[in-house]
Formats: sequence, structure tokens, C-alpha cells
Amino acid sequence: MQSTTSSFTMRALLVTGFLSITIASPFSVAKDTNTESETCSYNEVEMLKLSPREFDQNLEKGWREVAKAEACREAAADLIHTYYTKNEISKGAMRTFVWHEGQLRAEVGQYQRAISLMKQARKSPEKDMSGWNYYVDATIAFLQSDREKLKNQREKLAAVPKPEGFNPTDADGNPIEIQWPPNLNIIDKFIRCFDQPYSEVYTECTAEK
Repeated sequence: MQSTTSSFTMRALLVTGFLSITIASPFSVAKDTNTESETCSYNEVEMLKLSPREFDQNLEKGWREVAKAEACREAAADLIHTYYTKNEISKGAMRTFVWHEGQLRAEVGQYQRAISLMKQARKSPEKDMSGWNYYVDATIAFLQSDREKLKNQREKLAAVPKPEGFNPTDADGNPIEIQWPPNLNIIDKFIRCFDQPYSEVYTECTAEK
């Protein structure tokens, strides 16, 4: 199975807000020692000291480092939850964190919990220039096995116009290429692989459309 790190990184780049794009849980208590699990070991105190961007985007320090091991996806979800409940973060960062926690919950089959989290990741309609909410609702439809709603959200996303002067950049101001509309290719995979688990859609889904 492909590393969750790479797939979640690309999803974060597209729409969740840590990069500059011109379109714009009871869990473990913090402790000074590593977590008890040897396989999913990490220093919680040090993790909680990371900035929101570093915690979410740094492949070697934050939750992504924990999630590299498939057996640690749930531990990574728990870590995200702990981070945003114990730190003061912006509304945009919170949306990012609940979305990533939701994705990890879906990865390990916790669909109802994932759906609840993903609903919290929606943007205000007036601020949703990229059709992010359609992607969120399409993902939820997939988790609910609602094919009709999934296809409906796909059509809505496909119809989102590209903003005038669309010139996406990374955090350093460098131009980057982003397919428009963002995430449409992922929804297409949900449709092609409708009967497969969420954990397989990004990596093992090979069904023909």
C-alpha cells in the first residue's frame, strides 16, 4: 500500500489552506516520555510543540511520520485530535486537522466517526471558490455508499468555473500546477471503485470507469 504520507500531502496542497493558493477524541494525556506502543512510538510533548504547519506538513516530524506505518494510522488520528484539542489554532487550521483526522479514521474503517469529522471541514459557501464542499460531500457520500449523491456532487464540482487570474503558488510564492477543479480525479476514483474500502481507493483501486 502506498504511503499515506504522500497521498495526504497532495490533498493538503490542493485545498486545505496551509499552502498559499491564490483561490485561495478521550485520548492520551501529554507526557515527557514516548507513547507506550513501540510500533507507533512518538514523543507527544514534542509533537504538541510543533507549529500547525510543521505538525501537518513536515513529513519527518508531525502526524505524517506516525502515519507512515499502516498499523499506526489510528494512532496518527488520535495524535491529530490531541494536537488540536490541546493547542490554540486558527479556524482554517482546525478545518485542515479535522479533515485529516477524518481521512485517517476512514482509512481504518471508522466511517461514522470520519463522516462526523468531515462535516466539520466544510467551508462557508461564500469562501468556497474551488468546490471544496462538493469534494467533502462526495467523500461523505462514498463513505455512506450513496452512489447517486456521489455522482451528483461530482457534477457540481466539475461545473465550478476556474477563477479569473488563477495562478496557484506554494508557500514560497513559486508557481505550481493544479488540476482544475481540484479533487475531481479523486471523486472519479470514488465512482470507479465504489464498492471498495476507502483505504484502497487512493492506492489499490484499478477498476475501469
